[in-house]
Amino acid sequence: MRQLEKGVTDPTAPDPTLWCTWGTLATSMVNILCRTSERIDIFAPLGIHPALEQLNAYRCTAYVLERTVVDRRNVTIRVIPRDVSLFPGIECHPLTRFSMPDGPAVIFYAYVHTAHFTAETQHLLSAYALFEQLAEFTGTADLT
Repeated sequence: MRQLEKGVTDPTAPDPTLWCTWGTLATSMVNILCRTSERIDIFAPLGIHPALEQLNAYRCTAYVLERTVVDRRNVTIRVIPRDVSLFPGIECHPLTRFSMPDGPAVIFYAYVHTAHFTAETQHLLSAYALFEQLAEFTGTADLT
């Protein structure tokens, strides 16, 4: 958590992944990431996870499926048309990418009972590819 608060990670750390049940640790991690990240990209086809607070529309973009109701004013919403060749909810679990100012991004997966935070290369590469594809689908590739 200290590394996240400072916006840096230790490349020699043995495990870049944290699994924890929902509770104080998970919500603290989400709050630290929301507060300290430089940019936040959310893939939320059916809506934004309620644990994501302290956001603002200038540094946070959420990609949601067409006709999904989102009542959040603190994010920029990008709508994924249902007629695109990819149906994202099937191919990828909803995730949030927190781009840190002085280190790699942290990927957050919210599950029903657990939270998964990771900076593993495989997850980072997949997240970057996903958000590039979503920007193309929403016609905002030059804005991201």
